[in-house]
Amino acid sequence: MTATLYIVDGYNVLHALFRGVGKEEIFARRDWLADRLASFAAVRGAQAVLVFDGRGPQSTSCVPIKGAPVEVCFAGGRFTADTLIARRIAERPADVAVVVVSADQEVQRTATRAGVSRMTPLELGGELFGTESGQALDSAQDSTRMPSRLEDKVDPETLRRLEEIRNKPQ
Repeated sequence: MTATLYIVDGYNVLHALFRGVGKEEIFARRDWLADRLASFAAVRGAQAVLVFDGRGPQSTSCVPIKGAPVEVCFAGGRFTADTLIARRIAERPADVAVVVVSADQEVQRTATRAGVSRMTPLELGGELFGTESGQALDSAQDSTRMPSRLEDKVDPETLRRLEEIRNKPQ
């Protein structure tokens, strides 16, 4: 059986799941994402690397989560999260199936060229929550509601335009 390694761009996932929240709230949800990813990986018998853009000019740091198949990395120095993801793709052992989770097109192209699987942040969100769609979460701190109506997913102006098109006589 081939092992699976998920390489996840953490901020891409958090911004996809919690649209419109501020920088501080996104930072506060990093541990939440690491915990969710640890459960996800453990259930699947997989490993994961959760990568975030840096904590300033110091070098990159990676720390395994104790008792979980997840390593959390912060890019630093001259490295970005995208650079670290590309390096992890390149360094993967031949007997490991890799799934890259990123919204960045260049990272996705790198994954495709390397022959590894890709997943969008919302697809991973769907997996983390056991839903099919991986829709963005409401930004309220205690919210567990997943938007299911179009009205919940688009801005008011877009919704108004769609209503005009729908109601336009043919």
